[in-house]
Amino acid sequence: TPSRTVSSTPIITDPNSAAVGKDPKIIIPKINVEIPVVYDEPSVQEDAVQKALERGVVHYATTSNPGEKGNAVIFGHSSNNILNSGKYKFAFVLLSRMENGDTFMLEKGGKRYVYKVFDKKVIPPTDLSVLGGVNGKTATVSLITCDPPGTSLNRLVVTGEQISPSPSDNVASTAQKNETSKKPAILPSNSPSLWSRLTSWL
Repeated sequence: TPSRTVSSTPIITDPNSAAVGKDPKIIIPKINVEIPVVYDEPSVQEDAVQKALERGVVHYATTSNPGEKGNAVIFGHSSNNILNSGKYKFAFVLLSRMENGDTFMLEKGGKRYVYKVFDKKVIPPTDLSVLGGVNGKTATVSLITCDPPGTSLNRLVVTGEQISPSPSDNVASTAQKNETSKKPAILPSNSPSLWSRLTSWL
């Protein structure tokens, strides 16, 4: 049970603090998450995303960036799967604890963006609609992980709306366009568990 190794003590963070580091990261006080965000992976193919997840949680290249209009999508693992490399295997294992009204922060380019959660849902891995914009919202971020933790059955999506700085100052999205022929059929996942690999051989 990976959650036993994750502290439930919230991080005490002042969202108005001017002290923002140069390295991009995500801060989720409620579930004690403060880890790097990988923005330099240009591919959305499964193998490339899995490799990038070894360095933190991953920004999906075909979605908006913080400070832009639209929906930014961040993927993270939810399992201490021995077949996942890297030290961020259970970055989002406690993401299900997030509720409407909770806040999280993204730091990028020396700026801190604060988001308030307004939606949480579980979807099938083939539902690519969550990569698009959210009607009626100028700037949002969707945090996505596998659900239940340790499996790749479904995806948990927690979406927050930018509340600071004002999204009215956001610029147009610079997200790269994905060629239809290279568009993945499903959302990124945890690596298959040892058990699922064994049973697939039977």
